[in-house]
Amino acid sequence: MTYCYPGIDGKPIIIVGVQCLLSHRGFFTSMLIDTGADETCFPASFAELFGHKNDHPHVEVIPASVQGIGGFSDSYLHSVQVSLLDPVKSTTRKPVIAWSSKIKKSPFVDKLECPHGLLGMDIMNEWREVCFQPHKKGLWIKIVI
Repeated sequence: MTYCYPGIDGKPIIIVGVQCLLSHRGFFTSMLIDTGADETCFPASFAELFGHKNDHPHVEVIPASVQGIGGFSDSYLHSVQVSLLDPVKSTTRKPVIAWSSKIKKSPFVDKLECPHGLLGMDIMNEWREVCFQPHKKGLWIKIVI
């Protein structure tokens, strides 16, 4: 299957579904498709959207350390699954899941201070192709599953 998404603000940013596999709470968020990120990650504050507190983590949330451009940071490995929305069938009232990652854990990073998550190579390796296409109105992202 091939899905085409408009980038947000001319950047390779798409809206995805994220579900906590412990609480079964889900939310939709923007994620930067980051080919330089080894693994998909989220700002630590996003854990609150699941009802989690990183200073008193759930027994199945694993504290860890990660390294990136800002050096080392504390992180919390949460059981989450990222899903792509169907760009044709989804509406603002009824989002439709087109595909879900096999990856079931992602770090929520203290020093990641941005308004969106980073969709990394761990998830992109599940795709057959990802292509960024400049367009008059910004950027299109083509993902082939």
